[in-house]
Amino acid sequence: MKKIIMPKLPGSMIVMLFLLTSVASGLERGSILYHSSKEDKIYGRDAELILPDSIGQIAFREMKSGHVGLYIGVENGKHKIIHAILAGVEETESSNFITQKDVDEGCKFIGAKVPANYASWTQEQKDQLILVAKEQVGARYDVQFRHQKGPYDDKFTCVGLIEYIYEQAGYNITPDGYYSGGAGGITYIQTYNSESTFWRDWFGENTFSQTVEFSKFEHPLASALNVGLIHDGGRYMFFPYTQYLQTTTTPIATDIPVSGGSGKDNDDDKGGCFIATAAYGSYLHPHVRILRALRDRFLLTNKPGRLFVEAYYHYSPPLADFISRHDALKAAVRVILLPLLGLSLLMLWMGPVFILAMSAFMVLLFGALRLRKAAAA
Repeated sequence: MKKIIMPKLPGSMIVMLFLLTSVASGLERGSILYHSSKEDKIYGRDAELILPDSIGQIAFREMKSGHVGLYIGVENGKHKIIHAILAGVEETESSNFITQKDVDEGCKFIGAKVPANYASWTQEQKDQLILVAKEQVGARYDVQFRHQKGPYDDKFTCVGLIEYIYEQAGYNITPDGYYSGGAGGITYIQTYNSESTFWRDWFGENTFSQTVEFSKFEHPLASALNVGLIHDGGRYMFFPYTQYLQTTTTPIATDIPVSGGSGKDNDDDKGGCFIATAAYGSYLHPHVRILRALRDRFLLTNKPGRLFVEAYYHYSPPLADFISRHDALKAAVRVILLPLLGLSLLMLWMGPVFILAMSAFMVLLFGALRLRKAAAA
């Protein structure tokens, strides 16, 4: 039997072949990725259409609205996506689409979709789509859901970002419009009862649109914190599952890693905020996460702030331990923390310069009123 001798390949060619076989994918660039939220829930698909009481819960994805990202292809041997998370619009590895923390909380991949006519798109059109997506990297997350689709003030939500990218490429995934009830969606009355309503029942009419972009909602803190896109006096939100339902897109098989990454949005820090953790019973509580975000963004970035945090870490654990053993005290601390939480949210949304400017204005206004009163006397 004749022995077959395989030709030797240069080392660089072997490496190239390995990379090609290890990262090659049948998934189209421009594919839209979707995943559910905690406990595999997503607002609009599941029977339990519940929005959270707390705006902090909304800011930290507690409303189980799911998530959307855009697959942009292979770069430097790695599958990449672009998506909008709380830290802003980022380009990252596809495995960070569903972080390990999300996996642990029960988030699951729903699927990928492309435009129904994507087979007819030219390579130039697809390149332009990816270019538009890359131009949005670094834009801020629209925490207040005031615009959602940008590009006003360069703020996006996850689904708003994808909708905007495709619209700029000349393709409208979800028809424009505002759903406030009736045919084409779901309408229900939700009862809110928490610190945001001072533990009294507050009834809001909420909706989920199946046919157009924006769904009307009512929340006890929506006006106070100016949350939602305002249209004809109502407040509206664009939910990911509304986009997923559209027949303008069609499912496509996914053969890339979409979960298990660490990601910027993964919060592994279980330390700090001892008193708040004791009051709320968990370091994962949305209000505790707000305080940790304030610590990370504004206190740990300067020497005075770090000294304060160090002193807090030293002296607060015994007090936190005492609080954790008394339910009445935990409830009292939660009430006491409300003003701090409100200030923290304002600083995270608007920055310390704005807060300082507003404080200075209030001091000057108060001083002017005192002087005027003294002069009148």
